[in-house]
Amino acid sequence: MSANASQKRLALIVNTASGGFSRSGSDTRSDAVTGHGCIEQVWPLDEFEPEQLKSALADGLDGLAIAGGDGTIRSIAEQVLEIAPECPLLPLPFGTANMLVKRIYGDRDPVDLLDHITGEPPLRFRPGLLNGSPFLVAAALGFPSTVARARERLREFEGPPPLPSFSKRVAASLRQAFKPGIRYQTDEGARRHSASGIYVDLSDPDRDAMQYIAVHWREMGDIARMGLTALTDPDRLPTGRVETLSATSRKPMAAMIDGEPVFTECDVEIRRASSPLLFLPVAS
Repeated sequence: MSANASQKRLALIVNTASGGFSRSGSDTRSDAVTGHGCIEQVWPLDEFEPEQLKSALADGLDGLAIAGGDGTIRSIAEQVLEIAPECPLLPLPFGTANMLVKRIYGDRDPVDLLDHITGEPPLRFRPGLLNGSPFLVAAALGFPSTVARARERLREFEGPPPLPSFSKRVAASLRQAFKPGIRYQTDEGARRHSASGIYVDLSDPDRDAMQYIAVHWREMGDIARMGLTALTDPDRLPTGRVETLSATSRKPMAAMIDGEPVFTECDVEIRRASSPLLFLPVAS
C-alpha cells in the first residue's frame, strides 16, 4: 500500500448483488476490499442513506468508494451530485462491463486501485444529462433502448425464459430498428434529422463534448450499407462530437442510461452537466 493511500479515510458502498461481489463474504477479493486499511465504514447499497455520507464527511471522511457495476455507480453518483458534490468517488470494478472504471483508471484490480490512491487533486468529470438524469458512460434513444429493455426483462427469469416472451421482445426490438420515428438536432447545425436510434457516448472523460451516432434504417439492406460506409467513407456516417443533442418523437421515447432502461418524454435533451463529479486520483 502506498503512503498516500494509508492517509485516506474512505467509506465503501457495497452492492452485494453485483456479479463480482460475494454475498457470503468468502471471496478473497471482496474480503480484501472491505478489510482494506483505508476503508473505515462499509454501507450495504440497500441500506445506504444520504445522511450517512453527509455525517461522515463532516467527521473528516476523504471520499467514497463504490463496489458495484456501472448502474450502481451511476445511481450513487446521482445522489452525490445532489447532496455532496465535493465528495471524491472511487468506483471499484465489481460489475460485468465496468466501463467507467476502465475509462478513468484502465483495467485495474479493485485492491490495486485502493493501494495506489495519491494525494493529487481529484479528477474532474462532467457527467452527461438526459433530461436532467445523469449518466457516466453512455445514453441511447430508440432502437438501442428497446434491446436494453428486452435484456432487463429476460433477467427476471431464473433459467431459460419462456420462448413466446423472448420472441415478442426480440420482434419488438427489430421493428423499432426500422422505424425512424425520432427527429433530432445537434449544436452543429439547425437542420433536423430522422433516426430510429441514437447512441451518445462520453468516450473521452477529459473532453466537454460527446460522441454520437444516429441510426436510420428502413430495410435490412441499410444495415449492410452502413457497415460498408463505415469501412470506405466513415465521414459520411451520421456521427460526430457535439455539446448538446435534442430529440423529439410523437410518443414517449424508449431510453437507456449506462445500460439501464428508463422512461422519458416526447422531448429529450442530452448534454454535459455544468457541475463536475470528482474522482480520487490513482497512480498508474
